[in-house]
Amino acid sequence: MNHDPFIIHDQAKGMKDSSLPNFSYQKEVGSSIITERNNPLWLGKVVTITKFNILFFSLVIIFLILFTRLGYLQLAKGSDYYDLAEGNRLRIEYQPTKRGIIFDLWHTPLVENVAAFSLYLIPHQLPSEPNQLNEIRNLLLSLFDKEAEQKVNDLLNSQSQLPQIVKENLEYEEALSLMITTQNISALEVITDPYRHYDENNINSHLLGYTSRITVEEKDNYLEKGYQLFERVGKTGLESYYEEELRGTLGRQKIEVDNLGRKLEIIAEEPSLPGKNLVLSIDNGLQQVIVESLKKYASDKAAAVVALDPKTGKVRALISWPNFDHNSFSQNLSPKIYSSIITNPLKPLYNRAIAGEYPSGSTIKIIVGAEALDQGLITRWSQINSTGGIWYDKWFFPDWKAGGHGLTNIIKALAESVNSFFYYLALDEFEDHQGLGLDNMLKAFSKVGLGKVLGIDLFGESSGFLPSKEWKEETKGEVWYPGDTLHLVIGQGDILVTPLQVASYTNVIANNGTLFKPQLVEEIQDPMTGEVIKILPEVLNKYIFKSESLDIIREGMEAVTEWGSARSYANHPMKVAGKTGTAQASGDQLPHSWFTSFAPYNDPELTLTVLVENGGEGSDVASPIARDIWWWYYNNRK
Repeated sequence: MNHDPFIIHDQAKGMKDSSLPNFSYQKEVGSSIITERNNPLWLGKVVTITKFNILFFSLVIIFLILFTRLGYLQLAKGSDYYDLAEGNRLRIEYQPTKRGIIFDLWHTPLVENVAAFSLYLIPHQLPSEPNQLNEIRNLLLSLFDKEAEQKVNDLLNSQSQLPQIVKENLEYEEALSLMITTQNISALEVITDPYRHYDENNINSHLLGYTSRITVEEKDNYLEKGYQLFERVGKTGLESYYEEELRGTLGRQKIEVDNLGRKLEIIAEEPSLPGKNLVLSIDNGLQQVIVESLKKYASDKAAAVVALDPKTGKVRALISWPNFDHNSFSQNLSPKIYSSIITNPLKPLYNRAIAGEYPSGSTIKIIVGAEALDQGLITRWSQINSTGGIWYDKWFFPDWKAGGHGLTNIIKALAESVNSFFYYLALDEFEDHQGLGLDNMLKAFSKVGLGKVLGIDLFGESSGFLPSKEWKEETKGEVWYPGDTLHLVIGQGDILVTPLQVASYTNVIANNGTLFKPQLVEEIQDPMTGEVIKILPEVLNKYIFKSESLDIIREGMEAVTEWGSARSYANHPMKVAGKTGTAQASGDQLPHSWFTSFAPYNDPELTLTVLVENGGEGSDVASPIARDIWWWYYNNRK
């Protein structure tokens, strides 16, 4: 049978789907195929359609995943990766700002910003390449003496995340040279590093406080607030309390860098803005004379002096003695200076004016007397016979004067600080005399700010302490005895007050019954806009006592300085009114010495309170200190 060679016959009949057919021979030409596996023409197995589909769809899924991931990186995360790339190309550098200046009442600057340069090491910028690291090491070694190798090793091996100070307060020529040397070393940078400089005599150390660098412990807190780690921040005093106002706003530069971190050009720049200035109510001349008087009478003692304006409650002076060198803290505090400060038994860092707590001594009698007059328990003419003290049950409560003071009214009781007169005012009833009793006394003390913080614009103010029946039972496991009340009425026992509180309740007597919040700032000035924010007086309590009662208390305080326990003021042209106080101290130590006063008597301009720790009688130490201050005030401020 002839076959047309152009016709292709079906040779796949009978073939399995998964392989070539077994060997067979058909009679028709072209219908036989080779199926022997060892034949060189063997083709092997053929891929099935099912396997092909699986392979195809697998490839489709893989490409879908790849394209989805690519889309996510391009669209969702593109800006993030762009920022990272830009971060490698661009760097933000912050420029220091000028911290606000603090002025006294007369606009005398109490602090200045001193321009300075410092060399910093940025740990995370240190190269890993040994030769580059060795180059930095050699440069650092050249900056110090021969014994600096350990210091350099400590710098290079520091685990701190903070920029490390290599050398500060650089001379201008040295700073300029280092700027040139380190311009291609991203791990080293010379920056403008201004610091605060305060008056050399340190009279305002507790008032102003100081600024210092951010510590490791403070780092996270300040970073959250947007600070940079090279900044100096207020640590104590007004520098700390008004940190936000004084700080200012850092300048910023956007700088293009190469792959080695070297600066190429400035892309954009925002100038820094200076901080706000503070104008205080403080009279710096008054501060100076207070320190001079303390050096004269209490150089080896701890002391505190507070002066207030009776009409506004503004603080005219605030001194804690001894003071300390806050310039050392603001700059590079040496271990030797720091050790000398913290080992000083008088604790110079302790602000006694606002945080020191002491028994009030007889200064509290002006409040007891005013409350008794208000409640009608006594009049100006009410008298008791002081014979040297009183007996209550089997206990004797003495006057300070053996044999007593004789017939005594409220004027004489204040002038000579007669304890017996106030003993009769202590208890609800004693020898047919009706008194205030504990609860009324505590209410009167609370009205004038005792047992609570007054809110002065400084951190660390103490509240003092007012004892009570409940407190004694819970703390000491004892009942409150009448003897506790008798001690309390003359400012002894468990009552504790601060010098600021004593000055404030003396102010209440001087200004006819108003308790002000003590304030240190008169106004806040913005040097950029010229805006001025006035800090107005703030009243905490008013009409505390009747005017008639306060007239009598003021008369008694005038008698203190004319013929009483502070009669050395008798010829003073200012006509000072005051009250001495002697407060028992623990153990066998001398008592604390108090003198609180105001002047002029008819129209008070200033309230002045002096405390000397373990100074002895109030009339012996605290009163002479105040007397010198009042003489200066008369000669320089009247």
